[in-house]
Amino acid sequence: MKSIKKYLATIALVSALGAAGSANATLTNWYLDTDGAGGNPAVLVKDYLDLTGRSYVHNTFSSPTNFTFNESGQFTTFSADGITPLSPVLNANFTGSGAGNVGGQLLFSGGTLTVFSGITQIGTFTLTSGSANLNAGTVLPNGAVSLIFTATSLAAGYFFNSAMTDLSTLLAAPGGLVFGFATTNVISLADGTVTIDPSLLNLYNTAFNPDQPAGVVANATTDLLLSNNGQFRLQVPEPGSLALIGIGLLGFVGLRRRRSE
Repeated sequence: MKSIKKYLATIALVSALGAAGSANATLTNWYLDTDGAGGNPAVLVKDYLDLTGRSYVHNTFSSPTNFTFNESGQFTTFSADGITPLSPVLNANFTGSGAGNVGGQLLFSGGTLTVFSGITQIGTFTLTSGSANLNAGTVLPNGAVSLIFTATSLAAGYFFNSAMTDLSTLLAAPGGLVFGFATTNVISLADGTVTIDPSLLNLYNTAFNPDQPAGVVANATTDLLLSNNGQFRLQVPEPGSLALIGIGLLGFVGLRRRRSE
């Protein structure tokens, strides 16, 4: 089972990065300085950043099988490579929209990801594409979700490659920077009694014009509360060409580093 999960994680990551047209390899041995010009040293990230979070999805049905959706999500990164703690931690907010078909596929039509170090915003990304297959007869993802973003801003002094080149300096490169997000595991927290987190509702209502009241209950149909755990990854630029930043949310917390073949 562990081997199957690793295989699925690899497929999800390759699919997400392939959608962006990247031929570059996953970046290893890069540096993250979560407090910027503060006193903490940059952390060496050998492969990935651990991630955990939740998202709220509201579906609006136009027929028994077709629906549109809006989503808000909040994610936190506490450590690198499952070992090295980050101080301060990274937080990210996601809002996105799209359409789907029960038991079929959902496609994102737009969205925004905002990344914070403590209370400082250090990056914003605009969704360019995203998709997921759904479990048979349901609106729940079957575990594989891929999102591709383009960076619209990066604060200087936070993200560096192994040569300590600040990745914020690559925003003006032809084609921009691309940020990928993929997961092999989404867990529904709905049982008909679970109330959606107020912070997720606030994020949702701010993004989509207030239309959801307090006390919305997750029901696995029109209102979903989802748990997502996994990893962020970066992708390195080729010399003289565009850098791609790929971030993969892969599998359960504790999924070990995928070994290169």
